[in-house]
Amino acid sequence: MQIPGTRALGSRLSQLHEYREWALLAQEQTGKGILTQVREIHALKSLGGQCGITDYYWFKLYADEYLNGGGARDFLGWRLQGQFNLALNPRHVVLPAWDKCVFMQMATSAGLPVAPVLACFHPAGRIAESLGVHLKTVKDAAAFLRDPSLYPLFCKPAYSQQGYGSAYLAGYDAATDRLDLLDGRSITVDDFLKRLEETVDRRYHKPQCGFLFQQSLTLAPEIRALTQWSAICGVRIICLNGPDGVKPVRAIWKIAVPPNHVDNFSLGKYGNLLANVDLESGEITRVIGGLWPKTQVYSHHPITGLPLAGFRIPGWDKVLHACRMGGVVFPLMRIHHWDFAITDKGPMILELNDLGGTEIAQVHGHGLLTEEIREFIKRHANPGMHPWIRTL
Repeated sequence: MQIPGTRALGSRLSQLHEYREWALLAQEQTGKGILTQVREIHALKSLGGQCGITDYYWFKLYADEYLNGGGARDFLGWRLQGQFNLALNPRHVVLPAWDKCVFMQMATSAGLPVAPVLACFHPAGRIAESLGVHLKTVKDAAAFLRDPSLYPLFCKPAYSQQGYGSAYLAGYDAATDRLDLLDGRSITVDDFLKRLEETVDRRYHKPQCGFLFQQSLTLAPEIRALTQWSAICGVRIICLNGPDGVKPVRAIWKIAVPPNHVDNFSLGKYGNLLANVDLESGEITRVIGGLWPKTQVYSHHPITGLPLAGFRIPGWDKVLHACRMGGVVFPLMRIHHWDFAITDKGPMILELNDLGGTEIAQVHGHGLLTEEIREFIKRHANPGMHPWIRTL
């Protein structure tokens, strides 16, 4: 029989052990003593971004020479990650960023460069032409998946986060009635179809919103030569969207590594890489593989050994142009988190995010609470509903 509170105590002790490990690593990397680190963490409370212990280490705030702009003052803590986006994107305007069926219809109608949809499973009586072949029933979806001429395919729920429910289907084996996945595993058609009606994660996946099937995109040859892996490596661009137009403020390239079929970072648990991108040129300036202080800077790709520094993302001007076009399509969302695939046919929008993660945007020494962004929040957010704004 477990004594009440034992589990909580064990969790707290484990957390304290991790903090100590981080502090020792920070001391090893910078020579900064633990007492100095404690004083700096305490000082963060007065800077408006509500950074704490975790933020101090994850964003390498302990290394002064690593930080740009206003230093630690520019950083947004994890406690404000959701509030940061909620303050700029009212709930009544964000449906396109959550439901990919809605997004595809609006984006396609506006002429945005979106990745085309081959088919859509949805119980509605009719769907828009932009959603491809209408698969009204699971039986329809099964027949679709058993057509070997359609592969490879990328499939994803219309409403999901962090890649839950998505899959890269490399092919179909009629003899075994199994779908081949990118990582070499396989799954029966019947087992795969369960995700069309049953959630794979109640927090993030809403199957009632439908399921999209897309023709697999082909990476731009420059990127494929660098990664030697077929998974799409998306570019995340964060834009402020005000009355004066769109202003990109941060760009991060998410580099998928084998065996991952998606480029999600998820606090480093998948092993994918994060590259900082120069907004003007699209050039890579730094690549890391996780969160500080346990990560490192990669000068070369860890799998292919090819140099990363100086690599330029193909079609960067088109990426920025698409961001500007998207501003007027979704005008009441004041902050856009765009994901782009850089393909052999040029940049294509994968999705628009509402509550975009702020960790990946701040791990390279650039914070999301610069003076420019603070002023933007004060102008466009409601401090009555979001009191933390008054502390900026």
